Amino acid sequence: ASVPTMSSSTSSDSSLPQAIIQTPIANIHHFLSIKLNTSNYLIWRSQFLALLRGYDLLSYVDGTATPPPMQFDDGSSNPAYILWHKQDQLLLSWLLSSLTESVHAQVVGLESSHAVWQYLSSAFSSQSQARIMQLRLSLHSLKKGADSMSSYLLKAKSISDEQC
Repeated sequence: ASVPTMSSSTSSDSSLPQAIIQTPIANIHHFLSIKLNTSNYLIWRSQFLALLRGYDLLSYVDGTATPPPMQFDDGSSNPAYILWHKQDQLLLSWLLSSLTESVHAQVVGLESSHAVWQYLSSAFSSQSQARIMQLRLSLHSLKKGADSMSSYLLKAKSISDEQC
């Protein structure tokens, strides 16, 4: 399997990451093994955030990387915008490819990685909070019983990891 590489790009806007992803979309499944469905948002989000942070691209989905102007004052195309838009569309493609069909159907028509990320955050945040409370209750009420210590600790770690 090939590992994504990044190449430098130049931009007049220092708030934009100075790299653009150059990996075939077919390879993304090596990094995003879990597709988002209606019950695994927290786990899906943690794997996607790790990828975004690893490539310094979180600012695209969280909205802090604002696009440069599309054109210069003279009407000519701004190369920095073209690069920003290309990067955003690659991220959008990554996001969409990591969704199950039923979740993907909910974001059809959203045209930026930020718009999709915000929608998913909003749509799944209440479910996530309820799930966290359920997991905390499960962890609080977990009893060792006849289980071996390693089995008991494995159950506790599994519950704890689901909260991430």
